[in-house]
Amino acid sequence: MTTTPPHQPPASPRRLRENEDFMERLNRAMKDRLAEVREAHDEDPDEPFGFFCECSDVDCRRRIRLEPSRYEAIHRDPDLFVLLPGHELPEVESVVDQEFGYLIVRKFV
Repeated sequence: MTTTPPHQPPASPRRLRENEDFMERLNRAMKDRLAEVREAHDEDPDEPFGFFCECSDVDCRRRIRLEPSRYEAIHRDPDLFVLLPGHELPEVESVVDQEFGYLIVRKFV
């Protein structure tokens, strides 16, 4: 899944984890802002939302639709991330569950 230009060495497992951590922080910021907007407009706060895939590919901008409460429940464990099927990398994570079109993976790096 992770593609590397020919002139760059492959990313280290630590760097792959950093990419995933960055996407999780971005998703959390979006979730928090979304909650504010939905509350201001008296909308359902748990309506599914398109979170970014939290895979190692720094260029991936694919979305995963799930409820904000489910996203938060998954991330109560800081080593769990949500990815699209096929975006997992066995060298940095293992699949622990599959739900409604996305994977839940545990990072071990």
